[in-house]
Amino acid sequence: MRFLAKNISKGSLVKKALWGWASIILLVLMSMAASLIITQSTDGDAERINVSGSLRMQAYRISQILLRVNHGVEKTERELLDELVDFDSRLKTPILTELLDLGEGRPDRLALESVLLEWRDLKARLIKHSLADELSLLKDIDQFTIKIDDMVGLFQSQTDLKIEQLRYIHGVSISLVILIAFFALIDLYKTVILPLRALVSAANKAKNGDLSARVSYLKNDELGVLGNTFNHMASSLGETYVELESRVAKKTQELRAQTESLELLYETSRLINKGTTHASAMRSILDSLKLTVGDGVFELCLTPQALVYVDSAEGFGRFERCHEEIAERKEEVKYFSISVKKHNYGCLLWHIDSQQAFKEHEQLIAAVCDLMASAFSRDWRMEQTWRLLLVEERATIARELHDSLAQALSYLKMQVSRWQTLSDRGASKQQLAGITVEIREGLNAAYGQLRELLTTFRLKLDEPGLESALKATVAEYRERGALTIALDYRLGEVALRPNAEIHLLQIVREALSNVVRHAKATHADILFYLEQDDNLVVTVSDNGVGLSSGETGPMHHGMSIMNERAQSLDATIAINNNSDGGVTVRIDCEMNKIKRTGETIVHDK
Repeated sequence: MRFLAKNISKGSLVKKALWGWASIILLVLMSMAASLIITQSTDGDAERINVSGSLRMQAYRISQILLRVNHGVEKTERELLDELVDFDSRLKTPILTELLDLGEGRPDRLALESVLLEWRDLKARLIKHSLADELSLLKDIDQFTIKIDDMVGLFQSQTDLKIEQLRYIHGVSISLVILIAFFALIDLYKTVILPLRALVSAANKAKNGDLSARVSYLKNDELGVLGNTFNHMASSLGETYVELESRVAKKTQELRAQTESLELLYETSRLINKGTTHASAMRSILDSLKLTVGDGVFELCLTPQALVYVDSAEGFGRFERCHEEIAERKEEVKYFSISVKKHNYGCLLWHIDSQQAFKEHEQLIAAVCDLMASAFSRDWRMEQTWRLLLVEERATIARELHDSLAQALSYLKMQVSRWQTLSDRGASKQQLAGITVEIREGLNAAYGQLRELLTTFRLKLDEPGLESALKATVAEYRERGALTIALDYRLGEVALRPNAEIHLLQIVREALSNVVRHAKATHADILFYLEQDDNLVVTVSDNGVGLSSGETGPMHHGMSIMNERAQSLDATIAINNNSDGGVTVRIDCEMNKIKRTGETIVHDK
């Protein structure tokens, strides 16, 4: 602090503030140090008083036990000895015995030594107590209790004295701080507030355009330095005002040019996104660019890949490698590439003689070309996306036909071959009739599967999404059977892959078909939800007759179909009877295997 004071000019406001704050801080630190010392000295006083007070109460309890032991009322010699041992251990607790390490003349040590000495004698008499010595012992216990009480009072008075000292130190410190603050405020008013008012008044005049305002307070302190600086600044502002006006006019012209460039970029983006394709407004973009730049002629040359996305009537040139070579040879032709990463969609040639205009608008034209390239790139990506979606949909339909109808027809083909072989061998009509029944049932099953597929694909095409397809399925099976069906779909906006949606929908439809045909149920529940470990759970339950052991026939065939579809999803399926009747079909599947990429899973609470 002395080093700082030496480096501050005489009469400095900072120096005065430093001395004032140093005084206040010093007083506060002294008060805090005294408080810390006194507080530290009181450490353990409360515990010592508490232990001493408990000794007083325990002495009374010893006298009560002594009376009961002498007169044979409830207490025994053993309980008396235990109480004496407990009292002795409390009397020798560290919080009390540490007083024996203090100075020999201290009152608290003398009081404790007196209590210890008297307890030693009293303890010996209590151990050898007799009924004849009862009154004398009780009187000595009372005297001993009075000594303990005196010791507790001594401890309390010592603690009160420390608190009183702390209160006195705080009072003196606060009084000195208030006195210093009072004189500091008076000095602050004279040396800071009044000069600041004058400085603020001059600053307000300068703010309102009066640059002739000056400050009269010029003493040798910080505010005086500010006054001199303000006077110099006001004179400098008058000189630079004219220069600033000319620079503002120049910047305004530059901003106007930048605004026109931004308007061109905005208009280009708007035109790109307005048409049926992003690249359908190239002619309008060139016209807007010509209107903004104003110099030269623009020529747009596109590759065959890019020409597909624009109207052939526009008459754009075909891109050739020679265009870049021409631009390198001729200074009046400037070449701008229209490309995104490795995809080249053509170039923009600017025929211009002015090199200055090229420098001014080079970045703007390059940005417009980047927007053109982005438009062609987005159209190309959109076309590829639609192609992938079409291929995926066709693959899904083909897989469904192969997994259901094609297998059924293969089975019928084998049955027909079997029937023909047996017929050629002269088999009986009963054998041929059995195979005919199997062929008829297979045809009915194949026809049913075909109708299921047609219904499923219609549901997917009419209104996209698994939830809408499930709602349509529920409505369909409500009409088929005399039962109520409740759908609880808790997946929210989670999107599944198309093949996963079809497999789950077909499993639900097969389960509902079994309910309608075989369960004799009046109610069914469908539940879709997500567990905390990101697993999809689907349950279809009913209140029907349930499954019998060794189930075979059409219902067993339906279970096989559901198992095959669950395996296609790498999911687990369980079909079990309910405790109160009916069957529950449960499918567990990991969401990361069936969820569309980029979708967010929302857990059901």
